[in-house]
Amino acid sequence: MRLSGIFLATVLSLASQSASGSQTANVEKNGVILKGYDPVTYFTQPKPEKGLAKFTAEYGGAIYQFSNEANQALFKKDPQKFAPAYEGWCATAVAGGYKYDIDPENFKVTNGRLFLFYRGWRGDAKKDWVKDEPKSLQKADELWPTVKALKE
Repeated sequence: MRLSGIFLATVLSLASQSASGSQTANVEKNGVILKGYDPVTYFTQPKPEKGLAKFTAEYGGAIYQFSNEANQALFKKDPQKFAPAYEGWCATAVAGGYKYDIDPENFKVTNGRLFLFYRGWRGDAKKDWVKDEPKSLQKADELWPTVKALKE
């Protein structure tokens, strides 16, 4: 009986890992997207603000955190308006056909869409994006269905 309990626990654990492995959004291990930044603040303030664990909402398989209850309510009314393009992956990388992590403070809002970019020792992906934003946007939108299916 004890052995079958261990077997069942193992199977359930593997199923859980498999389900989380199918996650396409750029989330932390705890399921939080945007590294905990409040998605509404990208649109309402010059600089995004960190969210708090007490104000959350789930959308598209990711957990969003908010800096206050008002932003949480705004998001819940229209999550598509505030959710990042390409499920939080670097927009420049998506335009190149792959997924790459982001710096949540390196962003651009264009035509009501939130785009996030990598910034680190490899450079600043936002600089490449803005060199020809219309072309980058077209390429990323075209490739996103394929890139979305890629493993991280």
